[in-house]
Amino acid sequence: MKQFLVKRIFLYLKRKVKNFSYQKALVFLVCLALSSFLWLLSSLEKHYTSRITVPVNYVDFPKDKQLSGSLPQNFDILVDAYGYTLLSYNLHLAFSPIQINVSELVDNVLERGSKERYTILTVNHLQEIEKQISSEIRILSIKPDTLIFNFSKIITRKIKVQPNIKLGFVSQYSLGHEPISVPDSVVVSGPKNMMDTLKSISTQYREFSKLSASLEQTIPVRLVRGLTSETKEVHLTIPVEQNTEVDFEVPIQVIHLPADVTLKTFPGKVKVACRIGLGKYKKLDYSTFRAFIDYEKIAENSARLPVTLESHSNVVLSVNFSPREVEYILERVK
Repeated sequence: MKQFLVKRIFLYLKRKVKNFSYQKALVFLVCLALSSFLWLLSSLEKHYTSRITVPVNYVDFPKDKQLSGSLPQNFDILVDAYGYTLLSYNLHLAFSPIQINVSELVDNVLERGSKERYTILTVNHLQEIEKQISSEIRILSIKPDTLIFNFSKIITRKIKVQPNIKLGFVSQYSLGHEPISVPDSVVVSGPKNMMDTLKSISTQYREFSKLSASLEQTIPVRLVRGLTSETKEVHLTIPVEQNTEVDFEVPIQVIHLPADVTLKTFPGKVKVACRIGLGKYKKLDYSTFRAFIDYEKIAENSARLPVTLESHSNVVLSVNFSPREVEYILERVK
């Protein structure tokens, strides 16, 4: 039944259109367009209440403080305005971002360093905001109704530079000593809460492989967001030296030996082989090596004891020794 009625209506309109002359149709369309345009003009001259969204820019922050946290990037505003003003806004032909001068807004209270948190009511500044939006708009309400500025005092300190590098060497080569950064420290400024926990500033990550000679590189420093420094890069020297092997002997000592017992090991010394950089050869101190066996580790029916080698040298790269176990003879002292 519904399909039948739709079909009848369609046929009726089709007959009417055929009987409607082209000239009459043209006159009708012109009149319709003209009346619609006049109606639109009349509507645009009326006042309307509407909600608009306006972007916000915050400028002129206190020089010795830094904002912590975020601020609203848009204001949601209920306005009263003529229709053509609202139409212009909807067509993106008006309303540049509102400029919020922070120092003026808080009346320089923050400049005196007396506060780190400051709250203002946007409703108290509607006239200033209206002037920036349009003289043809009246603000009825605004959201957010409160702006909260959380600041941290800016302090400046000298911070040590920590190279962030990974090194690989050709066989028989190694790092001569710790990389040298020039400057070794940089002056950094930032919020007090960040600076209080800042121990070092790293360089940007670099990886160097197959090194067989000293290397010099200029590497940018890496500052996290919120920190600033006039020094943007450091000159890094990576000293590389060839290695050599040093062989020597260390006598074996006995620990925890009772007073009425003597113990003799076979052999009485261990052979030590150290790998060391050529530049550190003269700094090698043999007295920093100690080889020993522990009397308390003698087990029943055990003919050998393990040897422990201690080294307190900070210049050797690697240490090896032999033998790892020794034979021994025990005697009672009469």
